[in-house]
Amino acid sequence: MMFTLCRKKCKVIILNVLFREGGNKRMVKTKVGRGMSDDLEIALDEATKDFVNPKLIIYYTSKSRFEQFSKLLYNKFPNSVVIGSSAYKEIYKYGLTNGALLAMSFEEGIECFAGVIEDIDKYPVKYIQKVQDCISKLGDASNTICLEFCVGTTNSEEKVLSTINSLLHVYDIPLLGGTSADDGEFQTTYVGLNGKAYNNNCVFVLVKNLNGKIKIYQENIFRKTQHSFIATKVNAKQRIVYELDEKPCAEVLAKSLNVSVNNLPELFSTHPLGRIVGDNLYISANKNLVDNKAVSYYSRIYKNSKVVLLEPDDYRQVLKSTISKIKNDFNHISCAIVVNCVARTMFFEQEGFAEEFAKELGQLGTYIGFACHGEQMNDYHFNQTMLIGVFE
Repeated sequence: MMFTLCRKKCKVIILNVLFREGGNKRMVKTKVGRGMSDDLEIALDEATKDFVNPKLIIYYTSKSRFEQFSKLLYNKFPNSVVIGSSAYKEIYKYGLTNGALLAMSFEEGIECFAGVIEDIDKYPVKYIQKVQDCISKLGDASNTICLEFCVGTTNSEEKVLSTINSLLHVYDIPLLGGTSADDGEFQTTYVGLNGKAYNNNCVFVLVKNLNGKIKIYQENIFRKTQHSFIATKVNAKQRIVYELDEKPCAEVLAKSLNVSVNNLPELFSTHPLGRIVGDNLYISANKNLVDNKAVSYYSRIYKNSKVVLLEPDDYRQVLKSTISKIKNDFNHISCAIVVNCVARTMFFEQEGFAEEFAKELGQLGTYIGFACHGEQMNDYHFNQTMLIGVFE
């Protein structure tokens, strides 16, 4: 078969979405299905056999099957908003898969409108009216989030966020999203909306919870070291840091970790940089050494940013704390959307924790998730993080 079943605490940041109290509480009604067959038609039927009349379908699958599944899914549900992303792994409470079709239908309790931001490597601002049109259709924008999936091969996530949030801020609509992924090759990836697959666009859907609250949780499995710096020379567009505290970035990091510059890449995955913004921390994952002096990253670090070198925390305890916090915040959870970085997923696989991780998240009830190349919340694009959007 072409898919395979995969086998110190940190601060959890919570973003509250405005919501109404009172009235009849009708929970969001969702169903999740997973198609495991090599035959695409059979896999489609497996994944959607319990879907009745979905307003919204969120789906994930591998890059190699994404275009075909996108068409099949929308052909079967042409009256639904059908939005998805290619994934490194599909994440569900029964474990991780590679190449299965994982889909969640929202049958009741929400309203939604979707659109496409095109040409994200050039002028995404040209398509801002599509966001405004969706907001206008919603009318009342309370209890609403913007869920987006962005192609990351052109390093355009920050540009897209700036475009979308120029309007979302006006209406106090928070954003949750992820960068589409592949099978670990970090090459071409896809996002999809209503049967069409794109490799240079961002797809988004505004989702309004009609009768409850939504919260977005941010989790990282790293803690701060004593080593903090100012990024004094950077190329933000290329995501390269040349100097920290006016010294070559690679040399500064190597000295802080007590290794040679040549051996620094061996510690890249376990010692990213954290961007400090107020009380918040956003992770930038190390990518490559550049001329043995600079370091490239998977998200932008701007000039004069305050950054801190990070080290691994107790990831089991961090997850336990996150789940406990979410359960304490809700009397009832209708569903959750999980965005989990590919680097975290690979690390959990190496640690033999990936399956347990997926099953532990099942304590939250019905959820759907994917392993992505980057994570987005509001104005910020970052890495090596998990985001969870929780619906009352």
